[in-house]
Amino acid sequence: MIIFDLVFDLFFAIYTSLGFGTKEYKIQTKMEKVGKQYPILLNIYQTNQKLFETDDYLGNLVLNLNVKNEEATKEFASIIQQYFNK
Repeated sequence: MIIFDLVFDLFFAIYTSLGFGTKEYKIQTKMEKVGKQYPILLNIYQTNQKLFETDDYLGNLVLNLNVKNEEATKEFASIIQQYFNK
């Protein structure tokens, strides 16, 4: 059992040290998926990446987005464009 715990801790440490599973990685992955359909959003994200990763409102907006729902993605695109066109 101790060996299992050590192996699990080792895999978890490697997984997180490579950046997988972090909030930043999840945001980046979702924005890249959305960027295929809305390239302007990918451009906005790349320009303001640090803001997306540190601002709770933007971060949660991206993390809560259901990328498979076209209507939700369209609404998300509208919100992001309005947010950055202030």
